[in-house]
Amino acid sequence: MNPHARLGAAFLQEHPAAAAKVLEDFAPESVAKLLAAANPAMAVQVMEHFTPGFAASCLDDLEPAAAGRLFARFLPDFQIMLLRQLERDKRESLLAALQPDLAASIRRLLPYPDGTAGALMEAPLASVPEELSVRNALKRIKRIRRGMKFYTYVINAKGQLEGVLTLHELLNAPQSSSVSQVMRRHVISIPVTQSKRAVLNSPYWQEYHALPVTDENNVLLGVIRQKSLRRFQEQSIRVGAVSAGLGAFMSVGEVFAITAAQLLDALISSSTSPPHRDQHD
Repeated sequence: MNPHARLGAAFLQEHPAAAAKVLEDFAPESVAKLLAAANPAMAVQVMEHFTPGFAASCLDDLEPAAAGRLFARFLPDFQIMLLRQLERDKRESLLAALQPDLAASIRRLLPYPDGTAGALMEAPLASVPEELSVRNALKRIKRIRRGMKFYTYVINAKGQLEGVLTLHELLNAPQSSSVSQVMRRHVISIPVTQSKRAVLNSPYWQEYHALPVTDENNVLLGVIRQKSLRRFQEQSIRVGAVSAGLGAFMSVGEVFAITAAQLLDALISSSTSPPHRDQHD
């Protein structure tokens, strides 16, 4: 790898937010080439700092298989943000890269309009039927690979929210008891149609780091986490730290006497070209 490419790869890995800001100045098709050639973990780390629209454009310019591999690595809340930016056919192509149950839960969230709690929530969460034993509830939660597990929400046969337990409470409850016997019945929830502003200003964030979302019939639909709210805020407001990172990036570029465009080209060519072999007589 040449010095330009090494510099760029190091900066992408160590300063993904600043690198994302730089890359958004380029055409999505050019950045897509870089993402396709980069280490997937590093590509995802950088893409999560793109604005949703730009990240979606990059995915749209990738080959379907490559786009699906990257999309499957994102957290559910970012996946939903990206899908909202894409046409139906592209959405289905990306959803096909996910496990069927996760894809189905995300599809249920997409119809809710922007600016509402429904658009902010994520579906993968720990929920169990009220008649389930504590022992079997723990087994079910252990099988959950993604999503929020700290709170376990208890639902009835109609899917309505009946109670909640923390993981600590569940672990310390009698194994043979049903979750309905040990749950807390008073649960603070957010209506799915509540405005984004009202969600952000909810006083309950001082007490909880996640809140369940319900419909008009108290059916549990999803959950909103504080860290997800921070992500939405960061995507809508370009914070000063990113601008400072851009200055640092350009300073590094000046040291090596290259422009950001040359660095991007160096990264792409280095990742896509076969390794150079010195010839010795």
